[in-house]
Amino acid sequence: MLISDVKGMYKLEFNPGRNICYETNTGLWTKEDYMRYHNDYATKISTMLKGKPWAKYIDLRNYKVSNITSEIQMHAEWMEKNNVTTIAVIVDSAIAKMQMNRAGGGKFDQQAFTDEKEADAWLKSKGF
Repeated sequence: MLISDVKGMYKLEFNPGRNICYETNTGLWTKEDYMRYHNDYATKISTMLKGKPWAKYIDLRNYKVSNITSEIQMHAEWMEKNNVTTIAVIVDSAIAKMQMNRAGGGKFDQQAFTDEKEADAWLKSKGF
């Protein structure tokens, strides 16, 4: 299932064979953008999870840092309650990779990458 945001801020595609949600985020987000994103997870992606552990593959190369910290924390709590175990993040620089790896937070097995193939291989090594 492919979900495209009405304003073009994100795309979500769930692969039930691997239990991975591929997500691409674009631009500078508002709180309203994030709430649409979260609602798509809560109402559409959640129907495909069936209680099993799942992973996220997040492409942030075209995302701009946005003032949505409390919304991100709320979504992280939702992910934890809905069995996300592993998150691969694609970034565009070694500095962003280092920052993301330091900011993991410990709730999930999270790793940042600048190479898509490395991210996919890492997810496979984690069982996804």
